[in-house]
Order: sequence, then C-alpha cells, then structure tokens
Amino acid sequence: MAEIIVGVIGPVMQLGQWLWSPAKRGLGYMVHYKRNTESLNLQIEELKVKKNRNQNLVDAFQLNGEEPEIKKWFDDANKAIADAAQLTGEVAASKNCISGMCPDLRWRYNLGKKAMEEKEAVNKLLEKGDFQTISVRVPHPIEIESTMSTGGFQAFGSTRKAMDQVMTALKDDNVTVIGVYGMAGVGKTTMVKHVGAQACKDGLFDHVIMGVFTQNPDLRKLQGQLSDMLGFKLEEETELGRAGRLKERILRGKRNLIILDDIWNSSLELASIGIPSHIELQRCKSKVLLTTRRLNVCHAMESHVIIHLDILSEEDSWNLFAKKARKSFESRNFYNVARKIATECAGLPIALITVARALGDKDFEEWKEAARRLERSQPANFEDEGDVFKCIKLSYDFLKDKDAKSCLLLCSLFQEDSDIAIQDLFSYGFGYGLFRDGKTLKESQSYSTFSDQVP
Repeated sequence: MAEIIVGVIGPVMQLGQWLWSPAKRGLGYMVHYKRNTESLNLQIEELKVKKNRNQNLVDAFQLNGEEPEIKKWFDDANKAIADAAQLTGEVAASKNCISGMCPDLRWRYNLGKKAMEEKEAVNKLLEKGDFQTISVRVPHPIEIESTMSTGGFQAFGSTRKAMDQVMTALKDDNVTVIGVYGMAGVGKTTMVKHVGAQACKDGLFDHVIMGVFTQNPDLRKLQGQLSDMLGFKLEEETELGRAGRLKERILRGKRNLIILDDIWNSSLELASIGIPSHIELQRCKSKVLLTTRRLNVCHAMESHVIIHLDILSEEDSWNLFAKKARKSFESRNFYNVARKIATECAGLPIALITVARALGDKDFEEWKEAARRLERSQPANFEDEGDVFKCIKLSYDFLKDKDAKSCLLLCSLFQEDSDIAIQDLFSYGFGYGLFRDGKTLKESQSYSTFSDQVP
C-alpha cells in the first residue's frame, strides 16, 4: 500500500513542480513588475552609452552608403529604447479596476512579462554592441580653415558690403543658390573663402567644401576636390557615375555649403558634376555659393540672389597698396608717384598687392619708371583683364634675375590652378638650363636655394 502511495505521490509532486514553475514566474511578473521595469531602465541607460560610443561608426557607414551589421544593431537599439520609454509610461499610468478598489492583475502580469522580455533583448544588444574588430574609414571632412588660407584678409568698404549681402542670403531658408560676380582680380575668391569659414564658425553650416573651375574645367578633378573635402573617395570610372555618387553623399549629409569658384561657362550643368537640384539642396539644408566674372553665368545657374563685388574705392586702394609696399613715403614727390601707381591698379586688390610687393624694395627712380610704364601700357584687353595684365607684367619686368623670370614662365606652362610640386619645377628648370651649379640634377639641387624645399 505504502509503495502504491509513494508511486502516486511522486508523479503528483513532479506535476505540481511543473505547474508551480510557470505559476511562480507569473506571480513574479505581477508582484515585481515595477522592479523589473526599473531594472530594464538601468540597462537602457547602459545601452544609450554604448549607442553613443558607436555613433561615429554608424555615421561612417551611412555616409558611404553601406548597410552593415552595426546599422542593424543601431536600429534595434533605438527600438529597444523607445519600447522601454513606452513601458515606463504605462507604469506611471496607474491602471486600476473597480474605481481603484483592486489592482488589475492581468495588466500587471502583462507589463511584468513584457519588461522581462525587453531585459533579455537588451542584454543581447549589450553583448553584441562591441564593434572594436570592425574596421572602417571614418570620414573626416576637411575644414575650410585648414586648406583655404585667407591670411591677412582685410575687408574694405566694397568687400564688406558684398560679404554682408552674402551672409544675409546664407541665413535665408528660401535661398539655395547665391551668385557673386565681379572683375578679374577684384577678390571674389578670397571673399567667399572668408565668408565660408565665418559661416562655419557661426554654426550656419556643418561643413564647407569648395571646387575651383577653370576656363576649360576638368569635371573629374572638380569631383575629386569636392569628395576629398567631404572625406570620402570616389571609386567610379565615369563622370556620370562619379556625379551620382557625389550627389548621393551630399544628400546624405546635412548643412553643407558648396562653394563653386570661378565659373566661366553659362551652359555648364551643375548636375553633371554631382550638385543636387534646388529642391534637393533645400531638403538637406545645404546651399551653393558660386563666383564668376560674368553676370549672365549667375542667371544661367538660376541664382536666387546675385551680388556684385565692386572694385575698391580710391582711399581703400591706397591703404591696401601702402600696407603691402611697406613704405612710409616721407617725401611729397615719392608720395605722389606712389599714389599715381596705386590709381593705375584700378581698384583691383590683386593688382595693388602684386605691384606693391614688386616695388617695395626699389628706389625712387624705379618707382618713377614703374609709374611711366603703367601709364603708357595698353595691353591686349582680354575682356575686363587689361588692368590686371599690365600690373602683373610690370611685376615680371621688375624681376632682375633672369632665372627668376624663367622660373615664373615655367610655372605659367602648368594647367590653371595646378599644385606645382617643387621637385617637378626644379627638374624642368634643370632641363631648361637653370640651376646649373652642379653637373647633375642631384648636385644642382644641393646648391640651389630650392634645396631646402625639395623633399
């Protein structure tokens, strides 16, 4: 009989344990629902810390158009954080039944169970949230201040007026394309560089990038300039493919100021480079700031705001000229000659600076000769470039060293806006017959004044 009882009791007890385990777990959900929710929130705080730590990696993958494992982890983490916030709100709602006389046990059970399930999911996210082994090139966009020096920039009256107009347009949400036009040498490039750097410092834009055009622009080079400043590499072979990739990258970012400098051709399609449309630029809170010598280019590019950068006033021209010449002009005769030369520079900063530096160490007779040459000079007028041309020619003529003149002419053979390597310039100069202090290129290099600059 005892054996029969024992034989019956054993399975009954085992059945009771089986039934008790889920019942106990269910009671735990009901009794400890608040504690479970509080524990979940502690884990969520830890998840937020890890999420912030991984933000740079996520940004890198997103900007490069990739969707790796870390992107999925990031999305799951965001969902877990949102679900936990919803649970916390439900706990605070204080749901009761029968006018508050008894608690809603089913609600507590569901809430406690949900909190425990969320805790398990968050635990898995925390375990998978270490991505030290993932290698990715985190893009570091090049800041405009580090590459576009405007050293010694001084805003005179006309420049300051144009700058104020550009800054006003940059702050206008309805404006996406701003055109700045003016004569060659008036200082358009220097001004927009300074405005770009200032706009970035003021928090108007996160990044400022710049592409420099020429009379016959190389689109691949332009695309490369913009992608370098955005911090990524274009791998596509065709200009069309590179344009699509560049446009995609610009649209993935936010608040970019795109400076397009010295546009000549009014028929150029900015979309062929990779510049988004007006509407697309507005969506990603980005703008285009372009410079050109021609007003019709501003209209062709559908600029919302067109700003004219005028030449310097007579007094501003003199102040800039005297500063760059570093002369006191004690005598009245010397002063009158210098003022005459400054006037011949026609209010163009590049002409004023070039001539002032060329004459700075010359004696009075050479200053008088320079004044006579500038007054008589009637160069071939390449549209509005005549005044600049005669001033640059004067600075060339005042180079007394023939090798210096030859070196300058060698530089002019390179493509416009090229970065000329000193080593290349020295090699070509040696082949041309310059730098002949030694029998070989290496020997001449060691004797040359260029030697301390050649790697």
